[in-house]
Amino acid sequence: MIQAPASRRPLLWGTAMALGAALGGQGLMAAPAASDARPVAVSGYTYVERASATNSTPSRSVRASCPRGKVILAGGARIVDGGNRVLLRGSYPVRSHRGHGWAVSAEELGALNSARWSVRAYAVCANRPLGLQYRTVSSGSDSKSPKSPSSAVCPRGTRLIGLGASVAGVNHPIGINAITVTSSRSASVRASEALATSLRWRVRTHIVCAELGQTYQETDWKTVPSPAQAGTALAVCPRGTKAFGAGVRVSAIEAAFNRLVPVEVRPTLAPSGARTTVSELASGMLSHWHLKAQVICVR
Repeated sequence: MIQAPASRRPLLWGTAMALGAALGGQGLMAAPAASDARPVAVSGYTYVERASATNSTPSRSVRASCPRGKVILAGGARIVDGGNRVLLRGSYPVRSHRGHGWAVSAEELGALNSARWSVRAYAVCANRPLGLQYRTVSSGSDSKSPKSPSSAVCPRGTRLIGLGASVAGVNHPIGINAITVTSSRSASVRASEALATSLRWRVRTHIVCAELGQTYQETDWKTVPSPAQAGTALAVCPRGTKAFGAGVRVSAIEAAFNRLVPVEVRPTLAPSGARTTVSELASGMLSHWHLKAQVICVR
């Protein structure tokens, strides 16, 4: 059985500050970005939500598109229903001739027969900020599992605003386990095979960077005891800031980690923050595990 990591640990940048309020018994940690002297305001903030059809087809995808003239800065995903047997395959920014947006994809682990489920995509769009850059880091393409590529890092002088992940290279039950903020400029992801395969695949970390002052919020560790099959955490932005990137940090023994799927990792409007729900695949596991919700907040 694993032990819960110590809560309220110092974050990876700046000096951590304990917020005086707690939400639902969960303490929050905050770390001001070192770039707060830079322009801190974002203009044209727009929150877009789009849902797929609800039916029993084995896979589906949906895209939340930004209004014309606005750029994608962050986003998130939610899997609705599915009976703990749906894998998150992608939640990431997209840019094409159709404009900017946030794409989400998911697929069933085996046949669900008549079970009906859907996915939702959430896009945070705004006017183009200074220093906007999109970066993607990919793992190697092979049959190893789990995979976690090197952290994707924003260029010097910019800060992390949005983060996402995607699985590519094979049509096989492979799911994302975590999408995590690791510093004010970086993020990492993890993915694993739900069913063993000798096929080659890869996982990619997607980040959005800009010259915006940001504040990062992270809840205390929430323990999900056996036989519970899911846990939810909510991180809240400071007053006067808006939610952008959403992440989740998970702690579990590897065998359990491989059976965990974020079914909701998304920024929220009311309250301004991020909501994270992680679910076990299929039946409950014998060991307990832990999660934190993360949110990047910008004025």
